[in-house]
Amino acid sequence: MSGKSTYLKQIALCQIMAQIGSYVPAEYASFRIAAQIFTRISTDDDIETNSSTFMKEMKEIAYILHNANDKSLILIDELGRGTNTEEGIGISYAVCEHLLSIKAFTLFTTHFLELCHLDALYLNVENMHFEVQHVKNTSRNKDAILYTYKLSRGLTEEKNYGLKAAEASSLPSSIVLDARDITTQITRQILQNQRSSPEMDRQRAVYHLATRLVQAARNSQLEPDRLRTYLSNLKKKYAGDFPRAVGLPEKTEE
Repeated sequence: MSGKSTYLKQIALCQIMAQIGSYVPAEYASFRIAAQIFTRISTDDDIETNSSTFMKEMKEIAYILHNANDKSLILIDELGRGTNTEEGIGISYAVCEHLLSIKAFTLFTTHFLELCHLDALYLNVENMHFEVQHVKNTSRNKDAILYTYKLSRGLTEEKNYGLKAAEASSLPSSIVLDARDITTQITRQILQNQRSSPEMDRQRAVYHLATRLVQAARNSQLEPDRLRTYLSNLKKKYAGDFPRAVGLPEKTEE
C-alpha cells in the first residue's frame, strides 16, 4: 500500500528506458550503466515445480547471488517473509552483506527493521522510507493512515504500522485490540531480553571503530591532511563512546 513494490518496478523500467535512449518521466534523472537487472519481487508459489513461496524465493535469490557483479542493478522486495521472522532476518542480513561485498547497486525493501542497522557498519548503506500522514476519519471517529508515496531519507518513525493498517480495514475492532495487547506484551519481553550490558556496549563501540578503520583503509581517496582530520575525529568519537559504554565519566577538555 505504501508503494515500495511499485517503486522498485518503476526503477527497473526507468533504467531500461534510459539505457535505450528514451526519455524518462522525471524532471531530472541520473543512471549508472547496468550490465544486468536482477529482480526478486513476486512471492507466489509454483505448483508446476512443487516450490513453496519460500523455496521459490531461495531459488531466485540464489540465481542472483551466483550471477551478480559490481555492474548489476538488483531489486529485492521483502526477502524472507516466506519463513519465520528470525530466519528471514538472518537470510536477508547475510544476502545484504554479500551484495555489499561485491559492490552491486541494490535496492532492498523490507519490514525487518533490524536490517536498518547495516548503515552503522557499512558506509555505502543508506536507509529510506515512504512517509505517511495521520488524518482524522470522521466516519469512524479515529485516526487513519494517508500514504503520501513520498520517499525520504532515514528510518521511519511509525510504530506498529501493520496494526494501523489492519485497523483501517474491516477487521473487527475486538481482534485489533487483542492483537495490539499481545504485540505490546511481546515487545516488552523482547526489550527485556535485549538489554545490553556494559561489556556488550564496549564491544559494539570497538566493532564500530574497527569497521570504520577498515572502510577507510580499503576505500579512502582522501588527501593525507583530510584523512588525518577524519581519523582524528574518529578517535574523538570513540573516546566519547567508550566511557559511555563502560559507565565512566567522559573526559572534558580544559
